[in-house]
Amino acid sequence: MTAPPGLQAEDRPDFERALHQALRTAEIREALRRSGATGDADVQRLRSRALVESEAIATAAAPEYAAYLRQRAAAAMSPSAAPVTPAPSAPSTVGVPSPTAGVRGLLPVLAVLAPALAGASAAAFLLLGGLLKLFRSQRESAEALLTAGLTSATIAAVTLAAGVACLLATAIRHRTSAPDQHPRARRLPHTYPPHGRRRNDAAVATARDAWLRALLHRGILPFLRDRLKTSQKPSRMNQKSEKGST
Repeated sequence: MTAPPGLQAEDRPDFERALHQALRTAEIREALRRSGATGDADVQRLRSRALVESEAIATAAAPEYAAYLRQRAAAAMSPSAAPVTPAPSAPSTVGVPSPTAGVRGLLPVLAVLAPALAGASAAAFLLLGGLLKLFRSQRESAEALLTAGLTSATIAAVTLAAGVACLLATAIRHRTSAPDQHPRARRLPHTYPPHGRRRNDAAVATARDAWLRALLHRGILPFLRDRLKTSQKPSRMNQKSEKGST
């Protein structure tokens, strides 16, 4: 036959609360009044005796306490009580520049700058060529400038068309790739349902309540009644002796 489990340190606060509840019952208060122990010092003395005898008192509810310990250990070892570790997510590539990102970023800039520079050069060459053509001595320079201006104008027109095509291609590419930038959230791996943990907690709470009821009614209250009865006997004997002497 195994010995009953001793009261663990973490359960002593429950014992003290049950003792406090017992000392506040009408039965114990009436017994204290009959014995003449109505002061706080007498109540504290009775409480101290119960705390000293806590191990002996707890043996009265040993079966319920053992069941409570088993239920608590089973809940602590159950898988639903284990912390859930989130699955490692895939490394994000957002914000990491690709090798072709720099080249693609320069294309829109070149598409805007090249036609503008070529157009400005064409306007300058044509203006200077037209002014120099007024002078007979500068006709050769004027022809060269006009030829350069026409060439720059041609380059401006070509680069402008290429820039517009590049911008349209970039806009189309961004429109088609926009849905891929927000992929569907991956489903997390299966974890234990929360109702399993609630079931274990409810079972532990039920076992704890059963132990505290047994401790109160079969352990603490009988102990307090015994101590109060023994404290009443000397006072009654003293009363009888006083009556006999008179």
